Amino acid sequence: MIKITAIETGKAICKTRQQTAKEGRSAIGRKIDIFRDPNFVSPLPILTFLIEHPEGKFLIDTGDTAKNSNPGYLPTWNPFFTKMVKIKVAPVEEIGYQLHEMGVNPATDISAVILTHFHHDHAGGLDHFPHTRIIGSRENWKECQSMKGKIAGYLPQRMPIWFKPELIDFTANPISNFSASFPITKDGRIFLVPTPGHCTGHLSVVVRDEDITYFIAGDASYNEENIRNEKTDGVTFKPEIALKTLQTIKQFATNEPTIVLPCHDPNSITRLKNRQLFA
Repeated sequence: MIKITAIETGKAICKTRQQTAKEGRSAIGRKIDIFRDPNFVSPLPILTFLIEHPEGKFLIDTGDTAKNSNPGYLPTWNPFFTKMVKIKVAPVEEIGYQLHEMGVNPATDISAVILTHFHHDHAGGLDHFPHTRIIGSRENWKECQSMKGKIAGYLPQRMPIWFKPELIDFTANPISNFSASFPITKDGRIFLVPTPGHCTGHLSVVVRDEDITYFIAGDASYNEENIRNEKTDGVTFKPEIALKTLQTIKQFATNEPTIVLPCHDPNSITRLKNRQLFA
């Protein structure tokens, strides 16, 4: 039996046009729309997911850090960090504290941390895992380290000096309608699939339990509704790839009993609790 727990590690507030882009807009047009949009969405959860599997405990994403609010932590030259998105994390909301409250020692009890991508609200809690295997996409890591990455939501300069992620490539093992996959557990019940679009090299985590499948979607979409309606976000630099990813997730979740769990969807916790399937 596999157990999955959603852990909320703070709140994110973004523009409505970041969450859902206007149909037909180019990558650059979407960024202009975000800056012009006067409306912010209601605070969204920053979710991580703890998977308890017979082979160990696996954490999906780390959330952000309370240091995000410290003056100088975010680059002041970048208005996206300082004006377009607001991240609010209390120290007791950080993932390390919450795991301790659950009786899980982040220094010793986590078999691996899997990052759907390296954006700061998903990788900002890395400080809590100095002794843990940390897995991410090679493509996304390359983008994170680039100048484009520093403009587009990554903070490589704030990552721990010891951080050397285990980087994976999707080159084999097609599963269902995904062209490739990467196994995490020996029994094959936890595996990664490529879900690019929100950013280059974004990945999602699939957990196949005995009677149900969990699709931990990271930021492939901000919510399940946008997957169902095939509405892409304003962050993507490749709208056509983002759309193809949503269609692939939708087809996968329609073909087998699946709970879809985006990391900023306010309803992910309820769907997980109620075992509410994508339909």
